[in-house]
Amino acid sequence: MGLKEVLERLGSDASVKAAFPLEGKIRDMAIAEEGSVSESSMGMPLDNRALKEVLKRTNAVCLFCGSMFEVPEEHIMIMEDEGGNIIGHDIPKCMADDFKDDPDLIMLCDDFAMRADKADMRGVVFVMLPQNVKCVGEREGVRNAVLLYPATTTDMILRRHFGISLGEPDIASAILAFDII
Repeated sequence: MGLKEVLERLGSDASVKAAFPLEGKIRDMAIAEEGSVSESSMGMPLDNRALKEVLKRTNAVCLFCGSMFEVPEEHIMIMEDEGGNIIGHDIPKCMADDFKDDPDLIMLCDDFAMRADKADMRGVVFVMLPQNVKCVGEREGVRNAVLLYPATTTDMILRRHFGISLGEPDIASAILAFDII
């Protein structure tokens, strides 16, 4: 049980176009590139906690998937001030009703909001959180599975290496990391 079962399970998911073991040189390249990204697309300093969790796992798979794969049920992007207070966050679809009537939220886009009552921007960092997943687990011989959607530059490296067209915007690369039981 382990890597083979994870690849089989991912291959059976209609939202997954392809899944490959992420090992050796390509893993090193992807991790190095992802670790070199120091600011968000908004120009804010980046704390990639998702990458830190991926690095704690012994195995990883690169997958290319559609938007319906493992839809987040918890925050995976937040903005934190220097005191660790959350001043902004993504809004997963399943949580949209929880925030729709909050008068202290300023919608920065359709699925990301900032708290007007905590809008002190000193020392703010953009934080990428690991996404816990349900698609694989003990049945496949793994535990502690987390998902990371990498930065654009890492995505490009992965696409080129695994032969996935750069011109497929409906397909995202992701890194699924886990420990084998």
